[in-house]
Amino acid sequence: MRKTGLSLLLVAAILIGGFGSVLLIPDPVAADDSAATELRPDRIRVSTKYPSVSGPADRTFIFQLELLYELTDIAPGFEQADLGRLQSRVFDFELTGPEGWRFYVAESSWRLDRRIGAMQLRALGVPTQLVVAATAPWWTNMQPGDYPLELRVVSRDGTVEDSISLTAVITAWYGLDAGTSTGRLNTKTTPGAPATFDVVVSNTGSSDLDKVSISSTRPPGIANEQWSVRFEPDSIAHLAPGQQEVITVSITPPEKAISGDYYLTLDFRGDPAISDNPPKLEMRVSVETKPTWVFTGILIVVLAFLGLMYAFYALRQR
Repeated sequence: MRKTGLSLLLVAAILIGGFGSVLLIPDPVAADDSAATELRPDRIRVSTKYPSVSGPADRTFIFQLELLYELTDIAPGFEQADLGRLQSRVFDFELTGPEGWRFYVAESSWRLDRRIGAMQLRALGVPTQLVVAATAPWWTNMQPGDYPLELRVVSRDGTVEDSISLTAVITAWYGLDAGTSTGRLNTKTTPGAPATFDVVVSNTGSSDLDKVSISSTRPPGIANEQWSVRFEPDSIAHLAPGQQEVITVSITPPEKAISGDYYLTLDFRGDPAISDNPPKLEMRVSVETKPTWVFTGILIVVLAFLGLMYAFYALRQR
C-alpha cells in the first residue's frame, strides 16, 4: 500500500509539472498573428514604358502601366520566404485630365469594358498590369498639341501613394467632306446643253488645307465627241477647319448623245493628303431628247396621218 501511494503521488507531480510548463510557454501562433497585424514599411510604385502616346483626335489613347506594391524591410530575393507575414492594402485610383475628355483605368487594352476604381494589392513585389484609356472630344475640332493626364494611386488610409504623369499628343488630322447643295445626286439635261449644280466642300479636319482640287471621271464619248465637265472655281486655295466653299459644276453631253442615264464621278483631293478616304460623288446624268426633235417627230406623225386620210378620201371618191 505504501508503494502504491508513492507511485500515485509521483504520477500526480509529473502531471502538475507538465500542465504548468504548458501554461508558462507563450503561444507561437498568437505571436505570429500579432506580428502579422502590424503594418510594416511598404510603398507603391506606378511606372510606364511609354508615358506619351500620339495620334489623331478621334482615336482612344491607351497607356500601359505597372503597379508594384512591396515591403521595404525585406531584402530583395527573400519575399517568398516571408509570405506568412506579408500585408495587403486597398488602393484607390484618382485620374485627372483635360476638360471634356473621358478617361478611366481598365484591366487591359483588350478588356476596356472592365473599368477599375480601386484594387486590393498584396505586398509581393510583383508588378500588376493596368491601362489608362483616354478619349478626346474630337467632334469639337480639337487643335493639335499636348494634353496632360495624371494618375494618383493612394491607399485608403492615405499613408501610401504614388502618381504618374501621362501625355496624349493629338496630331494634325486632315478631313474633307463634299456634297451637292440640294443633297441630290442626279440631274437632267439634253444633248449639247449643260447641266449645272453646286457642290459644297467642307474641311472636317483639325488643320488647314492649303489646296483642295476636284477632278472627274466622265462617261465615254460618242462619234468623236466627248463630255465636257467644268468647275468654277477649279480648285480652292485655302480651307480652314470648319470652313465651307461652293464649287459650281457644269456637265455638257455630246450633241449626238443617245437618250438615257449616264454616270459621272467627282473626286476631291486635299493638300496635305486627307487622313481618311477622300470623298467622291457619283452623279447620275439623265440625257433626254431635245424638245425640237420631239415637236418634229409629232409633226411628221401628224402629216403622215393627214396624208393617209387624204389618200383614203381620194380613193373613196373614185
